[in-house]
Amino acid sequence: MKILQVTAVDFTVKKFLLPLVNDLESKNYEVHIACDVKKIGQELRDEGYNIKNIPFTRNFNLFSHLNSLLKLISLIKTEKYDIIHSHTPIASLIARLAAKITNVPLNVYTAHGFYFHENMRPIVYKIAYSLEKLWSKFFTDYLFFQSKEDYELAVRKKFNTPNRLIHINNGVSGKKFNPANYDRDSIRKSLNLHEKKVILFVGRLVEEKGIRELLNAFEILSSRHSNISLLLVGGGVTGDRDGLSPQLIVNGMSESVKKNIHLLGLRDDIPEIIAASDIFTLPSYREGLPRSIIEAMAMGKPIVATDIRGCREEVFEGVNGFLCEAKNAESLANSLDLLLRDEKKMEEYGTQSRKIFLKEFEEQKVLDRQLNIFNKFRKGQLDV
Repeated sequence: MKILQVTAVDFTVKKFLLPLVNDLESKNYEVHIACDVKKIGQELRDEGYNIKNIPFTRNFNLFSHLNSLLKLISLIKTEKYDIIHSHTPIASLIARLAAKITNVPLNVYTAHGFYFHENMRPIVYKIAYSLEKLWSKFFTDYLFFQSKEDYELAVRKKFNTPNRLIHINNGVSGKKFNPANYDRDSIRKSLNLHEKKVILFVGRLVEEKGIRELLNAFEILSSRHSNISLLLVGGGVTGDRDGLSPQLIVNGMSESVKKNIHLLGLRDDIPEIIAASDIFTLPSYREGLPRSIIEAMAMGKPIVATDIRGCREEVFEGVNGFLCEAKNAESLANSLDLLLRDEKKMEEYGTQSRKIFLKEFEEQKVLDRQLNIFNKFRKGQLDV
């Protein structure tokens, strides 16, 4: 049984898809991956993953998309895949159309978060919504949803028949992300954090992740607290339309504030960085079901996030953190302040985060829900 996993960029493969790829291969599926191959993709090839270069672009250039479609059609005809499993908005539209044109037996899409969202301009929302519904109804056999809100919307609006819409959730490894496995004090010492209370952000450095609001909130908090630091972990991804240069992020900030902001770039030691922190924050405008929050929950951290789709499925007000208003630095600062002033609350909320993670977001449960569909198809028991 031969599966092609399709996503726009190689960063997504490394960050999000490898657990699924590894699990499928352990169950004797032959897995290929199609994406725009850059440095990370080549590194994954060197590790033995079968990666095909399809130059997806994450913009609205129709000529580029047609080129990607034709290359993908050619690849599918050559390799004769049994299953196409696509991810990310634009790449999935192209991949599902290519799978339909080439009569691939099973065409699956994982919505990591519908592109349309509540903070979008109405006309853009309507276009994105209409495209997603059209593709879901006519060019997709099964849809997997990480966000329960997306799943419930798709059922309510009849994106496809209910049995073809499956809520899989999202998750990470509770073994890898386990605070008991890391020496917090030595990690903090290596990062020069000393006795600071540390706020952590992990994600792409782009406008829609709320980076500007976070920096403004940190300036507000710095006037209230003398012992806080902010760690920014992440960088840009090929095709980002609203990327922020790390060098420019702190421009214009006072030296007294700037010295407590640490730009750590892209890191492979995320569990260690989370272990060193006290509070995790994600002030995004749009999310699906953010894995970064799940990672922080698994590591037993209290969370402050925006009150948007996805985040409010992971963060419960007054239980394991706080939800604040999107695009509002004052609201973000006030929510973070509630935790910074109450160490007992930080500890209690962190404990609750770990409990919620173990119940809802353990990685193997998410993988098993997907494998169940693929295994039924392999046995001829799936309605397609």
